[in-house]
Amino acid sequence: MIVFHGKADKGIYYDKSEAFVKATKAAGNRCELIGYEGAPHGFFNWGAFDNKYFVETMRVTDEFLISLKYLSGKPTIDQFLKTDPTSKPK
Repeated sequence: MIVFHGKADKGIYYDKSEAFVKATKAAGNRCELIGYEGAPHGFFNWGAFDNKYFVETMRVTDEFLISLKYLSGKPTIDQFLKTDPTSKPK
C-alpha cells in the first residue's frame, strides 16, 4: 500500500497515517507513507494546485506498482499529459 498524506490536513491528522503505516508494517505488509509539507486534505486531487501533486503522485504510484510487478515499463503520466489537452496544468 502507498499512502499520500498532506501534513496540513485538518480532517485526518498525519500522525494517524504514521500509526496506520506502523501497524500495517508490523502485520508484515508493505506500506509506504509519503508526506507533503503544508499540503491540505485532497491536495493531489485533479485540478488542485494546478495538478502539480496529481502529476507527482501518479508518477510515484506508477513506480510503486512497477516495483510490485503489477505494471511494467516506465511511469506513463507524461504520456497522459501529452495526449489529453485538458490535463495540462494551468
